Amino acid sequence: MGIVEETQITEHMNFRPASEVKGSKVVNAKDENLGKIEEVMLDIEHGKIAYVVISFSGWLGSNNKRFAVLWESLEHNRDEYFLRVDKYVFDKAEGLDEGAWTLDRNKLLAVYERCGIQPYWK
Repeated sequence: MGIVEETQITEHMNFRPASEVKGSKVVNAKDENLGKIEEVMLDIEHGKIAYVVISFSGWLGSNNKRFAVLWESLEHNRDEYFLRVDKYVFDKAEGLDEGAWTLDRNKLLAVYERCGIQPYWK
């Protein structure tokens, strides 16, 4: 018990500061670099990570287009995150404007439906 020394390595690290998640690289099954996590968005009412904002670099014919990506669609692997949803799900998706990254419940529901994932609040 007590505080774990910084020199000790825990076998399974299930907690991570949001500041370490931000800036993390996002890749797909082909190990293509899709972009990076710009922000972690919290659902204060339910006490969960609702989604992350990912900046897709140079993909879909634009520079740094941002999308809301479900936390459930990402898998942590070392220092990067693996996107478990086909990147083409975002082809017709509406991107997020710079600095306007907050979604209402209906827009977040649309993201869940597009990804084929059951919303955590239902």
